[in-house]
Amino acid sequence: MEIQLLVLMLALLGAWYYSLLPAATPIRENRNRKNYIIFICIILILQSALRHVAVGADTYAYYLKFEEIKLTSWQEIWENFRSVYVLGEGKDAGYPLIQKVFQIIFPDYRFFLFAVASFFFWTLGRFLWFNTSHIRNCLIAICLYQALFYGFFSITGIRQTIATSFTLLGYEYIKKRRFTPFLLLILGGALIHKSVLIFLPFYFIAQIKHVKVFLLGIIVILPIVFISARRFAVILAQLSTSENYMNYAISDYETAGAKMFLVFMIIIVCSTLVLYRDISSFESEKIKLVINACALSLIFTPLTWVDPSLMRVAQYYSIFTLLLLPVIIESVVRQHNLRNLRNLVFAVVILLLGMIIIKHNAAYGFLWENMQIIEY
Repeated sequence: MEIQLLVLMLALLGAWYYSLLPAATPIRENRNRKNYIIFICIILILQSALRHVAVGADTYAYYLKFEEIKLTSWQEIWENFRSVYVLGEGKDAGYPLIQKVFQIIFPDYRFFLFAVASFFFWTLGRFLWFNTSHIRNCLIAICLYQALFYGFFSITGIRQTIATSFTLLGYEYIKKRRFTPFLLLILGGALIHKSVLIFLPFYFIAQIKHVKVFLLGIIVILPIVFISARRFAVILAQLSTSENYMNYAISDYETAGAKMFLVFMIIIVCSTLVLYRDISSFESEKIKLVINACALSLIFTPLTWVDPSLMRVAQYYSIFTLLLLPVIIESVVRQHNLRNLRNLVFAVVILLLGMIIIKHNAAYGFLWENMQIIEY
């Protein structure tokens, strides 16, 4: 059985089980939701950490870097910091340091994968716990994660996965309007992957009050961004001083997956615009921050037409769709008086996400299985 479908089935069974538990009070209901999030995050940690090194585009390359760090002296590690942050040569000096420190206790790459997966899914679980209200919303979020984000965060980009964890932690400080700890988290993430700095302006953009006007503005300027996507990508590459980003920006790639993602984001933003009155009436004021993040994601999504690898820029914002999609579904149920059919509506959405998972299923093997390693 394909691993993603297995995880989907476990998510469904877990949601069914925890929904059946007594929930006579809000405290008990929240406890059930918390236990469900813990259950599914453990599953996701195992899915990510037990993968074969041949799974994903970067896992084996990161393995080679991990082994290389064992032969790197501490002096070279600190010299790398100086080269990156004083001389402006190289990139992301924090990642070799993290590996070197980790290897003091656990020199095995498998333990490192477990640590990265545990950290990311702890922050993702915390993100869902603080920003959802029902188990069914968590279920939709997990299904969407498997459909759109699994291929990157679970099996591929280790450095950006760690950096994204810092943004998920930082989001709570945006809600509390505490800039200093938010800034420290983003700067910490930038030591691992410099692209996380693209999330820094969100502290200020998140506070935009006229959300509907902001959404309309995003939709209006989207065609301009789309037409200028390659130029925009080159500018970002120049600002990042990343040779890889520049190669992405000036090359031509197959963009079928990026087109699907762009269509999805347009549907999300336009649905939010149509349902905004209902959403703003029934949801917490904090939902406006989520909507603003998804709107920004739509602006960055045309970059993926230049190269799907530039999805990593949009993903700092698009991950907020995990919170917004369940809210949109709830709003549709309210507006069309479908409360008696709520479970059916959610089932249809889960079925559609399941079809996406089947269509774009990534190759997977456990660490004990035989897989051919392809070097990129």
